[in-house]
Amino acid sequence: MAKDVLERVFIAWGGTQRLATLVGQRISELGFDPVVGGGSPTELFIGTQVFSQIRGCTRAIILVNGEGIEANPGIGLNDNLMFEWGYITGTYSPNKLHVFLIDISVKDLPSDLGGSWATEVTTQERDVEEIADAIVEAFQKDARRHVELDKLKIMHMWEDVKRFLDMHDTSPQCSDLELAQYLLHTAEVCDYYMEEEYTESLLNKVQPSSSILSFVILLLKNNIRLGLETGGLAEPLPFDSFTEMRAVFESKFDFSYQDEEIDLWLRYFTARRLSLLYRLVSLNEDFSDEERLGLLQSTVSFLERAGEILEEISKRFPLDASYVNLYRGYVERDKYRVYDSLGQKEEAEVSNAAALVAKESFYLTYKEKYPHDTFMIRQLAQEYYRSQAERMDFITDVTEKVVIKKTLRSFLSKLDKDNGRQHVVLQELRRKLG
Repeated sequence: MAKDVLERVFIAWGGTQRLATLVGQRISELGFDPVVGGGSPTELFIGTQVFSQIRGCTRAIILVNGEGIEANPGIGLNDNLMFEWGYITGTYSPNKLHVFLIDISVKDLPSDLGGSWATEVTTQERDVEEIADAIVEAFQKDARRHVELDKLKIMHMWEDVKRFLDMHDTSPQCSDLELAQYLLHTAEVCDYYMEEEYTESLLNKVQPSSSILSFVILLLKNNIRLGLETGGLAEPLPFDSFTEMRAVFESKFDFSYQDEEIDLWLRYFTARRLSLLYRLVSLNEDFSDEERLGLLQSTVSFLERAGEILEEISKRFPLDASYVNLYRGYVERDKYRVYDSLGQKEEAEVSNAAALVAKESFYLTYKEKYPHDTFMIRQLAQEYYRSQAERMDFITDVTEKVVIKKTLRSFLSKLDKDNGRQHVVLQELRRKLG
């Protein structure tokens, strides 16, 4: 398969195969991988080959025409095409289905297809190549349209994302670009579930056909490595690992030509990971005070860059504004920790307050939307209450401190008894309360 394939597209056809072949050639030039349906329209049975072809794609073009454009234009719905159409409709989501009616009106379709959305194409004064051009132009416009993904829902569908990963090479459930987005927005969820090694085994199985999915998988493997080598971002990062992972997260990329939104999210992701690398390597005792100061200053620079990218995402994609608070909370808390270690108490207090606001906002948003997702709600609550515990360092009112401590102890008392590997967030929260 050609490198940097945007998506594999199944082409179902009725009548002549020539038009389907031409459409396939043209969308291939646009970066798609076409699979023209096998078999003859006169065959009485659709073989397993066609079913396998359909399951191996994530988008479909259906060409509904007569027995031949040049010889006999008009309606030529055969049983095989009707069956493929129904199977494809049940396999793909509506936005992945592109139906073209050639010299046919929607009102002329059988009653069970009357509600279908389709593009009508006329053959009048056009040869077959011009018809193919018209179809591909309409397809390209729809296929390249930016699709807004519900990021909160992605966080909620971790089990589905694992299934997408597991089946991607044999029966893909989404395109490489979509899988890249699902993976990127469940990177933190993977940590919440503490399934890093299992997730890495799934990542190793995937054979991407696009550079964007290859790049995201590379980033996530290194992100998993970062967490495992530092005990959940709590221990010093070995210098050799720092240099190796820094080379990965500093990689030059530009995927804005495919999707500007995921390009921005990738820039945020790499900026924050670089900040983590610099902060965690600075924890090694063999650095001088001057060297450690330089590393922490670089940490702050990357965090400021990450924050700027989040602001740009909020402005350009307002539907993500609430979701951005999850990551804004990470950035501000990281800044608080660096400023605190540098003795810059005023800056530390400002960042701590910002982190608390962002974490509370996201926690309440997620809890309202998915009230039955008790696992994720508990993880988000732990992060929020940890920031609240850290807030006590800047509170002088004794009564207010007592109220916060009672609130936190009440929350901890309601958690299930710890068993197995305890999440680092919960460890830090308990430690903060003594």
